[in-house]
Amino acid sequence: MKLGGWTVSLLVAALAFATPSAGSAGEGKSGTSAKGGASATSAKGGASATSTGATSTGATAKKRVKTTAQKPRKAPLPPLDGTTYDYAYDGKDVGHTERAWLGRAFVHKKAAADASKALPLVVFVHGINSDLIKYRWMGGGNEGDVRRIVADLIDTGQIPPVLVAAPSSVVPQNIVVAPTSWMAFDLDHFVEQTAAKLKGVATIDKSKIIVVGHSGGGCNVKGGIATAIKAKHVHTALVVDTCMGTDLASALSQAKKSVNVVVTWQALTWGKRPLTEFRKVFEREVQKSPADTGVLRTLDAMTPKEPMPHDAMVPLTLKKWLPVLLPVPKAAAPAASTPGASSAPAAPPAPAKVQP
Repeated sequence: MKLGGWTVSLLVAALAFATPSAGSAGEGKSGTSAKGGASATSAKGGASATSTGATSTGATAKKRVKTTAQKPRKAPLPPLDGTTYDYAYDGKDVGHTERAWLGRAFVHKKAAADASKALPLVVFVHGINSDLIKYRWMGGGNEGDVRRIVADLIDTGQIPPVLVAAPSSVVPQNIVVAPTSWMAFDLDHFVEQTAAKLKGVATIDKSKIIVVGHSGGGCNVKGGIATAIKAKHVHTALVVDTCMGTDLASALSQAKKSVNVVVTWQALTWGKRPLTEFRKVFEREVQKSPADTGVLRTLDAMTPKEPMPHDAMVPLTLKKWLPVLLPVPKAAAPAASTPGASSAPAAPPAPAKVQP
């Protein structure tokens, strides 16, 4: 019996030696390594273990790659071929600080060539700004940049050198609700402030001021584009995809007889606007009080193909209508080579039909 007991003891010991412990073998198992103490990494670097649990470094690497993977960044835009100037108005002189704005003007290199030469001014009034982004459409935000749109038209010879300026509102009381946005906007005052900022840099031709109201910039009949058209110095109002209310139609149609009014819009988004009613009111009022000969009163429906039709209306409108409103002067040619030549500006493109 003693020999049998000794034999059994040897067999038990052999089995214990041959069977690996749960903590000393296998990737991802917790325990203590024979050589590494509390933590150990396999020879291939694929496993790690601690006394409180184990984490696979391979899994961690995969997770890290997944969480840090980013979409390819867009190539940075080339620098503007000109200079940007910032200024501001606090509204305290009229007792309405909610009417404050941040101004930004852009002077293209070609526009700065002769500081004494009077140049047209394009004033852009942005829409509602719930995010309170500074200089929206003038370098702020991601919808677009009017400076680049106009600069491209200048660079490609489609329009002569012009100046660009825009007020930017970041006051919630004045810019987060479309029907009350840009309350009592004073275009004349904005132009004067812009001229003061650009003194010695560029000169504004006050007979050629084009004001552009986009979206909520043209929804308040007591502000925005509606008050801008009543300014002393305004050549054209470009009304771009706004609320299209009948009260706005009436206000625009009653602009001074010498002021061009061009209304553009799209019907792919922003439904339930009274487009048919807008057309009827606008056309009826224009017939009652027509503009001077050669002055535009135009409704122009567009169909953008870009992913964001509402925002796409800004470049589409500027690229179509600025060359019409600001034609490039034709160089004088010898009379013998161009008999009967005329320097009259090109006729405007035929506007599309109003979509109901």
